[in-house]
Amino acid sequence: MINRTELQPVFVTLDAETHQQAASVASEQSNPEIGKQTYLNILAVKAVNNLLTCLDFSTDLQQVKSLNPILSGVLNTTDLVVENKRLFCIPILPGKTEFSVPPDIPENIIGFVAVQFEQILDKAKVLGYFPVKNVDNLPETIPLEKLQPLDNLFAILEELKLQNESEVSEINVLEFLKQGIDELAEQIGWLLRNKKADLAFDKEVGTKELEIPTDKILSKQLKIAGQYFTLQVIIRVKDGEIIWRFELQNVAVGGLIPAGFKLRLLTEYGDNFENNEAVSTHAVEKLYVDVILEPGEGLIWEIEPIPDDFSREILRF
Repeated sequence: MINRTELQPVFVTLDAETHQQAASVASEQSNPEIGKQTYLNILAVKAVNNLLTCLDFSTDLQQVKSLNPILSGVLNTTDLVVENKRLFCIPILPGKTEFSVPPDIPENIIGFVAVQFEQILDKAKVLGYFPVKNVDNLPETIPLEKLQPLDNLFAILEELKLQNESEVSEINVLEFLKQGIDELAEQIGWLLRNKKADLAFDKEVGTKELEIPTDKILSKQLKIAGQYFTLQVIIRVKDGEIIWRFELQNVAVGGLIPAGFKLRLLTEYGDNFENNEAVSTHAVEKLYVDVILEPGEGLIWEIEPIPDDFSREILRF
């Protein structure tokens, strides 16, 4: 029986593809030192990702900032999305006994994992876990002796996994638009708003058959990285065809969506499809994705960075 009070490091192999990916992103950094740090950051993230996926936890490498050539060097990022939370994967070089806490820690972080490297980078040793309960009360540095066993992390992730599986909400968009918001919609944060006229789209052909009110918008307020945004589901009709627009905007007057934000749509089974993502390569007024759906189809929306208190929803059309 494993003694859970003792650290049980886990060795993870790093294959050639991982090193090639890390080298590719690192090579795009203008400063050699930043490039070296970016390389190690990616190896640490991929090592933890490989370990957690082997244990059947849900991770999302598409939302990993360290794999983004633009964000990785600027932010020195090491965070991995796992079970819809952030886990920072900190590379530890030989001889180091502590690590620095990165700036701008998000509220949905569950902790830090220390990943130790030797001179030969063909494998990594995942040392242990440091939980975060309050982002406003973190020290500047964390000694490695403060790490907890990885079993503690696995137990937290198991709870999150069960919570995510049980809390997936399903919303019938058409019913809400026809009948108005009900108590369930209000509980999960959706509201109906009146839509401004859009003269570029005709609103006659096709809407009578489906009896869809095109003058309403389904809207949800989100807090992301300390700012407030609205995610809107808008009906547009063009050439007799229903187009559903998912649109993200900053709530503040004149506010913009920062560079690096992503708005992504998935099938109800969590799969990608063609033209399902919008990315802000620079600050923009809005991000949007347009889709044409068959009656009864369901979609899941995702935003990067992950909104506070995020839980997955299936929107049924």
